[in-house]
Amino acid sequence: MMATVIGVAVAGGKTRLLTPEYDFGVLQEDQGAVTGSAFVVNDGPDTTYVRDVRPSCGCTGAEYSREPLAPGDTTEVWFTYNPVGRPGTIGKTVKIYMGDDDSRHTVRLLGRVVGSELTLRRSYPVNCGEMRLTDSIIEVGRLPENSGRHAFLRIINATADTVTPRYECDNRAVAVDIRPERLVPGDIGTFGIYLNTKFTDTIGPVAIPLRVWADGDTARAATLSIRAVIEPESDDSGEIRKPL
Repeated sequence: MMATVIGVAVAGGKTRLLTPEYDFGVLQEDQGAVTGSAFVVNDGPDTTYVRDVRPSCGCTGAEYSREPLAPGDTTEVWFTYNPVGRPGTIGKTVKIYMGDDDSRHTVRLLGRVVGSELTLRRSYPVNCGEMRLTDSIIEVGRLPENSGRHAFLRIINATADTVTPRYECDNRAVAVDIRPERLVPGDIGTFGIYLNTKFTDTIGPVAIPLRVWADGDTARAATLSIRAVIEPESDDSGEIRKPL
């Protein structure tokens, strides 16, 4: 079926996306919206056109030409990403719909946003040198003795340099897993905390210190508190074991 755009007969044709990914690189949140573009070429025998462009998120806008795209011609689609309030990795898409045959292309938007001081204070209030944390208290909750449970804490690289998170905890009941092991600029990672009560004789509330810092900057380490309430098991008679 033929359609008419700006007085020219067009049909669905074979088109090719020249820019499947666009990397904004490292952005500073304070710099505001940034613009990139992607190119589509018409490899088909018929004239076609860009029917619609749909970003995956309201943080991304798009503009495009509605002019007919003749065989062999290339058109440009522009997109604008607003990093304000969005520190961390950019992972958005822009879908480009062509002609009247429901064909489409997808552009992946990449990059990382280094948060402004205001955003970091609000979302990552705990300062840890080159890194910021979402909280200084890691709540594990109530759990029985001789059991274990995971808890998680987010961490962000607040600088334009790659950093390596480090930690120290002398309590063998605590295991820590940091992902990723190195944080590129603006990257968000996770501290995975596993509390295994098999390795503690304490019954009742516990607060275990955990020191965290970036690279070798121990002078600016943050001391976190892993908190839980360990409940005693009952013995064979059904009686609850008394706290030590």
